Amino acid sequence: MKTHILINEKEITNPVVKFLFILSAIIVAAVATALGVFVLLPVIGIAITLSAGFIFIVIAATFFGLLSLMISSFIISSLFGTTELRFQKKKRNL
Repeated sequence: MKTHILINEKEITNPVVKFLFILSAIIVAAVATALGVFVLLPVIGIAITLSAGFIFIVIAATFFGLLSLMISSFIISSLFGTTELRFQKKKRNL
């Protein structure tokens, strides 16, 4: 994994622990979104059906966005070939 997780200036190198941290972050974000949509929106007066419709629109938009990214990357790679980005630090001699 290329993900760097630092706790108290020490990097976590165990892949299982990294996976658990990432999974817990995803779960926390999903719970916060669910609370916002299904609890806060009805409390402030927006109907549950509108909230459910909003969730459907977000899921559909995500799906079609990923689909368009996959199709566009396929078209670009078949027209121009594969592309690779590399970032390297250059050592400067002082």
